[in-house]
Amino acid sequence: MRVRPPTRAANRRVTQTRDEMALGIRALLTSPLLTREHDEVAFTTVRRRRTELIAWFDYFCGWTLTVEPRQGYARLAKVRSDDSHVAMPRPARRVRGTGAPFDRRRYTLLCLVAAELTVVGRTTIGLLAQRVAHTCALEEGIADFDSSMRAERAALVDTLLLLEDYGALTVVDGSTESYLAGDDALVLYRADTARLARLISAPVSPSRIGGSRPDPAGLTVEERYGPSVEDSGEAEGPEPVEGSREDVDELFLQDDARVTPTHNQRLLRARHHLMRRLLDDPVVYTADLSVAEAEYAATLTGRGLLRRAAAEAGFVLEERAEGYLLVDPQGWATDDVFPGEGNVKQTALLLLDVLLGADDPLAWSTLVGEVEGLLERKPAWARSFRGEGGAERLTREALAVLVDHGLVRGAPDPAGGAHPRYRPLPAAHRYAVDRAAFA
Repeated sequence: MRVRPPTRAANRRVTQTRDEMALGIRALLTSPLLTREHDEVAFTTVRRRRTELIAWFDYFCGWTLTVEPRQGYARLAKVRSDDSHVAMPRPARRVRGTGAPFDRRRYTLLCLVAAELTVVGRTTIGLLAQRVAHTCALEEGIADFDSSMRAERAALVDTLLLLEDYGALTVVDGSTESYLAGDDALVLYRADTARLARLISAPVSPSRIGGSRPDPAGLTVEERYGPSVEDSGEAEGPEPVEGSREDVDELFLQDDARVTPTHNQRLLRARHHLMRRLLDDPVVYTADLSVAEAEYAATLTGRGLLRRAAAEAGFVLEERAEGYLLVDPQGWATDDVFPGEGNVKQTALLLLDVLLGADDPLAWSTLVGEVEGLLERKPAWARSFRGEGGAERLTREALAVLVDHGLVRGAPDPAGGAHPRYRPLPAAHRYAVDRAAFA
């Protein structure tokens, strides 16, 4: 019996499917709320491959993907691994100006505005501000909202512009930024309540935790992994009880929390958490893995699935004794680059070289001294960091870059100092610095 070789058309279809899957995965990692307005090509690809993409994210990461073709958006509900050792922040950013990250006040207003829009649907900026002010006055622990203050109006404008950017809010008449000039601005809005509800990225719906004062921690419980226990051992069973068989059965029914996860649940959790960290963090160190994750990554099956997931997403899995990282050849899913341009990243590279040349972790004061010397040698450089406290601020921001990229880690000062001591991590050895450029 002769078997026909695959036709060119069949090969093209396989290649097209592979490329579209990789594009869709990386587009959703870059923009977990992907809209047709922002990237029509990527959204069209996600819509076309939605069945395969939903299955991919669920299998490898335990994340839920919702695609709404008619509404024009796709929402990847990412859940961050709770044992990540990298502090890579991804804050909401202001649409206007320099794109500064949201502060506490803006996050508070974002929650309040979203809640109000879910109820009213259509409103004006003035009425919305009044409702927000009323809620702030009633809720304990929330500062009053005063629309007569420009700073407060600016915070509300940033909140509304972000919701517009998400496609959850549409301006029917007027301009949101006109509210900056005064609280008498006339702007009419229409809210997309379905998209507003999708903004919350959590495995548990808010309606399920209930109560007048629900605990937000209940949103993050992932029941598919079974009861939470330490990887190092099993949870203890119930104490022996005297009585009838019915008494013992009743005890087990009332004490489900003491049941340990099954072997399959442990494997599932290990696979999902390991993949989440690989996709979310710049580098994953073997020493930081839990016992279950390290054992899973060491098996042929586990290693094979990591490689398969990386290839299907268009990444290259780099495996070393110290850990793992995903290389993004095209940079499509990379939200920050190091080394990079700017005073902070240039300083971070210099400090990395200093840390690599030291035998022991370095104190905060030592690193500040290095930056002070750099500022003295380069009087025309980093003008925004001149003046009192400038060297400390530049050092702090540069170290934050290194920590966020998994290159440096701080530890408490054994001498009891207020600042930690910093040491380089294995991935830091990938970088070499031409110190002549800083001389």
